[in-house]
Amino acid sequence: MIISQKNRKGGYTYGSSSGYYPFRGEKSIWYESLLERDLLVLLEFNEMVMDIQEQPMTIEYVNANGREVTYTPDFLVIFKPINLRGLDSPYPKSLLIEVKPSKKLKEVFKEYRPRFKIATKYAQQNDYIFKIYDEKRIRGIELENILFLKRYRKTHFEGVEEKRICGYLHDIGHTQIDHILEALYATQTKKGIALSHLYQLIYNKKIGIDLGQQINNRSTIWLNIHETYEEGILNEQ
Repeated sequence: MIISQKNRKGGYTYGSSSGYYPFRGEKSIWYESLLERDLLVLLEFNEMVMDIQEQPMTIEYVNANGREVTYTPDFLVIFKPINLRGLDSPYPKSLLIEVKPSKKLKEVFKEYRPRFKIATKYAQQNDYIFKIYDEKRIRGIELENILFLKRYRKTHFEGVEEKRICGYLHDIGHTQIDHILEALYATQTKKGIALSHLYQLIYNKKIGIDLGQQINNRSTIWLNIHETYEEGILNEQ
């Protein structure tokens, strides 16, 4: 097995939508399908993700027929260290990812199986984890919520309102969206504006919410002070 950094170059791919994804305004990441793009949306929102490398390496190996072949995974995802009580623990293992629609994966799995095995072996040797992502793992409620919230990310609001909302959450702790709207705003117009502001604060991670549940006015929110959703629910009881 030979590893080459001369990975394949991005370009037009027949039958798919390709392009560059502006990752956190820091770099552009090449994607070759809308499914790959949707995965990048999820990874960008994940605070534990430190960096993503597209088509990070090419693995050269000899197949069962004695032919020299190559395989280039789609992404390498690198994570931040986990901070526990102010101490940094070892970094979580990086993910080496292949993205394929489930239908396509079934069609080519027999052909690709040796590639996946060699990628798994390479990942183990380098303390990575190799995973295959299809639309079932990517396109769920979490992605729907992130795409919904993303529409509000650049909406402008007065700073005094942000202080008012965050101050209330700091004092009261975890509460539902409809409760904070009723408590702070008298008219439907003001409640509508405040709701948009809440969505912006959630997308920018100043306010926390469980993205695994469909967002609505009964969703629980909290001031983002580095506690998990589960810890917050326990503290509420």
